[in-house]
Amino acid sequence: MGVFSGSRVVAPQRAVLLAPAMPRRAAVQVMAAEQNKKRTDSAVKRAELAEDRRMRNKSRKSAIATYMKKVVKMAESVTKSQALDEQQVSQLESYVSDAYGAIDKAVSKGTLHANTADRRKARVAKYKRQALIAAGLYAPQPEQPGYYFYTRMQARKAAAAPAAN
Repeated sequence: MGVFSGSRVVAPQRAVLLAPAMPRRAAVQVMAAEQNKKRTDSAVKRAELAEDRRMRNKSRKSAIATYMKKVVKMAESVTKSQALDEQQVSQLESYVSDAYGAIDKAVSKGTLHANTADRRKARVAKYKRQALIAAGLYAPQPEQPGYYFYTRMQARKAAAAPAAN
């Protein structure tokens, strides 16, 4: 509503409000904890500790995702080129080792569930196995995992051989 000024109503001046910078999530949680009726120090401390754990877990999960992406990228480049030298093998092995280490540490610290860790490690192992099969360094038996991929790669190589001649 405007303000009455003599014979006419004057619209109030609008103040330009700058939105305050969004506080970190911890600050929001601490403020929420402080607004409790009791305002206990333990609620504030619990909120701070929960935020610290959340950030640590987020960092661990992000590192795991990064290691997994490195393995996938290296394996896909090897699979497409179908040529693998010893340097690429050692690089792939180090990526797999880093991924396994990060996953195992996350499980030991309680960030990941053991089944989730096993699933992610199996995914990393699958990409490594596919890279080695594509390079011709590994040939699985029919009852082993990766045999279907191996047969497809062999068929692809056989189809490409007459076309090259």
